[in-house]
Amino acid sequence: MGDFETSLPDEITLPAVRSGEELVLPIEQARRAIEIATKNLIAVLGVEAFRILDDGLGAVTYSGYGFEPSEWTEFVRANNDEARRFLVSNRLGDGYGYILTATSEQEFRRLGKSP
Repeated sequence: MGDFETSLPDEITLPAVRSGEELVLPIEQARRAIEIATKNLIAVLGVEAFRILDDGLGAVTYSGYGFEPSEWTEFVRANNDEARRFLVSNRLGDGYGYILTATSEQEFRRLGKSP
C-alpha cells in the first residue's frame, strides 16, 4: 500500500472495488480522494474511468495530462487540478469507477525522479 492509499479514510476505501492492488472509486469518493491527496501533497498523476462488470473492468477513458516535475507543491497543484477537471468532464453514473494513480514526493524520488 502506498502513501496515497494509506492517507484515505474508510469512508473512501470501503465503497471501492479492488482490481488487483488498485482501488476503483465511485465518483464522489474519487473527488474526495483528490482533495485528501492535495492536502497531503500527493500528486494524482492520472485518472482512468471504468465500467464495473461482473467479470472485471471495462475501460472507458483515461486522462491525458502530464507535467514535468517542478517544485513539488506546484507539481501537486497542477496534477490534482487536472484530475479534478477530468472527473468533472467524465462524470459517469452508477456502475462506473475511477482509478487514481498517485505518488508522494518520497515515492516519486525512489523512482529516480526529482521535482
